[in-house]
Amino acid sequence: MNVHTPVRQLMSANPSSVVQTAPISEVRRLLRASAFHHVPVVSEEGCLVGVISSMDLAEYALDVWVKDAEVVDAEIDASFSLGAVMTHEPTTIEPHESVHKAADLLAEGAYHCLPVVDAAGLLVGMLTSTDVLRFFAVQPS
Repeated sequence: MNVHTPVRQLMSANPSSVVQTAPISEVRRLLRASAFHHVPVVSEEGCLVGVISSMDLAEYALDVWVKDAEVVDAEIDASFSLGAVMTHEPTTIEPHESVHKAADLLAEGAYHCLPVVDAAGLLVGMLTSTDVLRFFAVQPS
């Protein structure tokens, strides 16, 4: 098992993201249409400023009571800003760092994804706890 494998070999490159000025409904639609559960939030320049997860949105979602998506989007956009709901300054990892380090960070249990950023803070990928589990699951014993 090579725990020194760099994160860049496991991460999802060029992940879908939203700019910090986007309405929350954009995040909700993105999460509903995709298999992932975390969306990086970036500045206009592409630098990571936060992360929002499906769990972050769950407490604000009205889908359970209202089936009209336009009504849900209008209500959450009028009531909340992305900046108020997202996690600010999330823990990150760089592409050259090891899967061992990523596993240690994720094992703390505070979150289930690590945005992968370059030295300038630009988002280059996303690494999830599922990616790390898959890596260790296929390693020979």
